Amino acid sequence: MRTKKINSWIALVANLGVVAGLVFVGYEVQQNTTQIRADASYSVNEALSTLNSAIYNDAVFANIVVKGENDYSSLSSTEQRQFNAYQYDRINLATYVLDLEDDGLSQIHFPYVERLVQDFHRSPGLQEFLISIENDWVGESDLYERLRK
Repeated sequence: MRTKKINSWIALVANLGVVAGLVFVGYEVQQNTTQIRADASYSVNEALSTLNSAIYNDAVFANIVVKGENDYSSLSSTEQRQFNAYQYDRINLATYVLDLEDDGLSQIHFPYVERLVQDFHRSPGLQEFLISIENDWVGESDLYERLRK
């Protein structure tokens, strides 16, 4: 009888240990998810900062972007390469933001994608750019459709 009581107590303590372990694991997962979300937010802000600095640190490049947004076909082949690389970076960032949102890793709503879509809708040069890369598009087709009018 005494052995049964001791075994019962040992089983109870073991079960409490399992429950405590599960609570600890749940807490650690929550902390990890919070850190992943913070890292994702930071990486988006860092990428935006890099894209913006390309414009405000280089007046020549800023003029190429403005010229391309107004009339893509007026860009020289070198300017088109620069303009294309910049627009690809913007589109890739939008795809990344959408992926973060789809994966539930972004609790913060980044208005970046909406702003990009608005830029592409307002700019005849950006529409020309989209037409020029139509056959090479490898991103989300949904994003491509949103960027097109």
